[in-house]
Amino acid sequence: MPQPDERDPDRINREALEWLSRISLGEAAQEDLAALRRWRDTSPAHAAALRRAGDLWRALEAPVTELVKNDASRRNANFRPNRRAFLAGSTAAAAAAIGVMIVRPPLDLWPSFAELSADYRTGTGEQRQVTLSDAVSVELNTRTSIAVRSGEQDPGIELISGETAIAVSRAESKPFVVLAAGGRTSTHRGSFNIRRHETGVDIACIDGEVSVEYHQGATLRAGQRIAYSRDGLSGVVGADVAAVTAWREGMLIFRNTPLSSVIDEVNRYRSGRIVLIDPSLGQRLVTARFEIKRLDTVMGQINQVFKVPVKTFPGGLVLVG
Repeated sequence: MPQPDERDPDRINREALEWLSRISLGEAAQEDLAALRRWRDTSPAHAAALRRAGDLWRALEAPVTELVKNDASRRNANFRPNRRAFLAGSTAAAAAAIGVMIVRPPLDLWPSFAELSADYRTGTGEQRQVTLSDAVSVELNTRTSIAVRSGEQDPGIELISGETAIAVSRAESKPFVVLAAGGRTSTHRGSFNIRRHETGVDIACIDGEVSVEYHQGATLRAGQRIAYSRDGLSGVVGADVAAVTAWREGMLIFRNTPLSSVIDEVNRYRSGRIVLIDPSLGQRLVTARFEIKRLDTVMGQINQVFKVPVKTFPGGLVLVG
């Protein structure tokens, strides 16, 4: 029989939005986030309402961003509304700003709402292995969130953010599917690494055979990789498997990688933020191996190799250049 509040979907939806509002306003402590997960896990109806709320906020991202932009334009034009219009505009702008921050938090200072509604999630510098069945394991890298797919559909996960390594150890009748940014990656037997970032998704096949679909389709074999973005699928090329999977061994490997990309990668694994002040330094190439547990040594090595100033501030803020 359904739980009592499952007979009242309006109430569940309202509670989901209340949770979202509390978090977006910065009022949620760690115990609140734990309570949110317990609320979500109360029933499938709660989990569905939470996902719908997240979808709603994502759908509002473009229009509220435009609203904030227009509000700023009016201020710059010395627009002087009456008191009622001012209050209405300020409320709308504040609501818009809250909506944008919860969908895409500035500098990743806190998890987005979609990440908080995930079934499994890792924090900064954290890694985790999840066994979904006796044939399927999923390894989560730092700052990664996934939602488990269930029901009549093919088994799999949605990669909400971050990076995972998927291993299907034996041939299955149904493929294991990973959905990410509108694309579909699947395998009946094999292993692959998939990473979602701001501009798209990268997939590298480690073993077996992997199918990738994004408007068009492609097949990867061991040692091959592909990417997709709004521009579509890229071509299949060779993968540096050792570098792609180094994170699973606690390492980061860079081979002739621009310094700007190195800093972006290191920022995923540490608290605070490394900021490149001089953009001209960003194209300098780096070949190095760093231990994830000792990333505090990276800036010292950059200082020695490139002879650039590195300034460290409280809160993990580091300025380079």
